[in-house]
Amino acid sequence: MTTLSDNIQRIQEELRLHDRAMSASSCGITIADALDPNLPLIYVNEAFEHVTGYPVPEVVGRNCRFLQRDDRDQPGLTMLRNALQRGENCTITLRNYRKDGSLFWNELFTSPVFDPNGKLTHFVGIQTDISSRKSAEEQLVTRTSELERTIAELRSTQAMLVHAEKMNALGQMVAGVAHEINNPISFVNSNLHSLRRSLDDLFGAYNKLETLINAVSNPDTLQAAEIIRKESDLDFLQGDADDLLGASIDGLGRVRRIVEALRTFSRLDEAELKIIRLSENIQSTLMIARLELQNRVDVATDLDHLPAIKCYPAELNQVFLNLIVNAAQAIEGHGSLIIRGKDEPQYIVLTFTDTGKGMTPEVIAHMFDPFFTTKPVGAGTGLGLTIAYKIIHDRHRGKISVESTPGVGTTFTIRLPKDL
Repeated sequence: MTTLSDNIQRIQEELRLHDRAMSASSCGITIADALDPNLPLIYVNEAFEHVTGYPVPEVVGRNCRFLQRDDRDQPGLTMLRNALQRGENCTITLRNYRKDGSLFWNELFTSPVFDPNGKLTHFVGIQTDISSRKSAEEQLVTRTSELERTIAELRSTQAMLVHAEKMNALGQMVAGVAHEINNPISFVNSNLHSLRRSLDDLFGAYNKLETLINAVSNPDTLQAAEIIRKESDLDFLQGDADDLLGASIDGLGRVRRIVEALRTFSRLDEAELKIIRLSENIQSTLMIARLELQNRVDVATDLDHLPAIKCYPAELNQVFLNLIVNAAQAIEGHGSLIIRGKDEPQYIVLTFTDTGKGMTPEVIAHMFDPFFTTKPVGAGTGLGLTIAYKIIHDRHRGKISVESTPGVGTTFTIRLPKDL
């Protein structure tokens, strides 16, 4: 028969077992008095002291909010307060601080305790130091971000290599076409000048014959000569032939200038550093971009006063073409593009100002990002300004920036160092 002393002894052994079990836990275990509005701690195990550095006597009777110190602006604390008010379970992660001030991440689980009548009497808290796990998560996030940046850079580099290869192939083709066109142009131009001289000689000879006929004063011969002049309309033919030849020679001159612009733009022989005049390169690029500019964009330049500069001409031509084409596409209807140059002590400063539709700050923030474009699908790769940035910033150690006002226009500013 079980006696009262046996029951008491059994209960005491169970309590000691519970104490040993809670002490053996690697997690900090706390019990708070829910009947006191301040929720003071009435029990903490040894692991709590190990995790926080606070001895048990310093903790009992205090609310465990002291673990957050002044770091009270944490979303988890709001969740915890709401759960305590409702008497519900809650799991949160908090930034806590040990007695020596060092930070540790605390995964806190709280659970309410009710008496047999359903009255809330206590809260049990289980605290786990997850600093190592949090550090591993942060390292994973960092490595993931680095990997994403690396992948983006690789994609950008790959796209730029493809673009560079295309530009090189295009440059070779343009240079070849320019060379092939230049030969027949020179031939035709020479023939037109010879034809003009021949026609001048022919009409001169006819005029001399007509003068000779007039000197003979034979009425029949004079009448026949007059009939020939009128029927052939020689006066008109002489003036018209001169106009036609002049217009043809001027047209060939324009073609020659276009061919020269193509050769200057491609500049296959100038892939390395070379001293050039930027005004010549920009003018040749404007000639190439005439189709985009058409007759709706008025272009003005102020560049002739700029000194020569050492640079990579072929690469700068790509930048100039991109800015000019972008300006033309940003202008709806009729507008203007002004290209100015300024000679500063250490830099040559170029500005490209258009009267296009402008850009918002959000667009400007991503303007030089790879593959970013505001054009419709298929109308652009989003690499033009990225490549321009790398050419100016990386290859020439310069700077390129943009200012824009929606509905007013955009200005791109390029600063090229003189001592490249």
